Amino acid sequence: MKKITLVLLALISLPSFAQEGTISFESSEGYSLGDIYTQNGWTVTGDGDGGYVTNQVISDEMATDGTYSLKIDNEPAFPGQQSPVVGAFYNYTSPIPYLNSTYSADIYISELGGANFRFGTVNITEGFFTAILEFDWQGSIWVLDGDSFVETITWSDMTWYNIRIEILASTIKYYVNDVEIHEGALDSPFDTEQVRFSHDNYGGYAFIDNFKTNDEDLSVNEFNNKTFKHFYNTSTDVLTLESSDIAFSNISLFNLLGQHVMSKDLNQTTETVDLSNLSDGVYLAKISIGNTTQSVKILKQ
Repeated sequence: MKKITLVLLALISLPSFAQEGTISFESSEGYSLGDIYTQNGWTVTGDGDGGYVTNQVISDEMATDGTYSLKIDNEPAFPGQQSPVVGAFYNYTSPIPYLNSTYSADIYISELGGANFRFGTVNITEGFFTAILEFDWQGSIWVLDGDSFVETITWSDMTWYNIRIEILASTIKYYVNDVEIHEGALDSPFDTEQVRFSHDNYGGYAFIDNFKTNDEDLSVNEFNNKTFKHFYNTSTDVLTLESSDIAFSNISLFNLLGQHVMSKDLNQTTETVDLSNLSDGVYLAKISIGNTTQSVKILKQ
């Protein structure tokens, strides 16, 4: 069987579309069920004969928002590939400046032991990925740091994750479920011309939803820290929350797999939360105060 040829430079003429905001792949956004090729700025991998693969589609099987999502699936006519080159690629009408740019999406992967699944930002003109977050077939998440890959946390199949890449002046921050998993060097400071959701065709599929460009909620600890303060005492396993004038209403904690591990209703401007029943590790605390919910990262040890 022949190898799949990745189309890098042959950009087709496409109608204009939003440079930033949320893509949920809904019919109200101009998407229809079936092959995503040529829909609203999307292309897919070439088949080596001047055509394109056909199993990268808009699906109504599963979604985190609305009814539709993008499904990147195995192409049975082709073998497994040496790297994740099979998938759907979103072409911007003009490059997104790399400095302080943000890219995020929800992703659900069907199985371990199948393909590697990649989320990456690309400058096609220069021929470089600027950032990569990749779920490998053995259950680890790898990220691009400079010119090499770094292994970070583990992942589970049949689980929705929110993944986010933030590109700064000289570094890239990678997040899973709003928790920073790695900060690495930016080796290729080029503007983003394309975002890729891809796999290496070794089996399984993934759903993608809520793809955002420069339209992201503030990252952990980037919100206005005047709203409240938090202190975690490692000796007593107590998290203290203090607000000058607004009462807290709730706190919910999630582990790095996105699993909800505890919740507590609150009603005071100063609250204490006992974390002694939780295992050591990193947690995302979503704290409701006033009309907003803000997130902080807690390292319990």
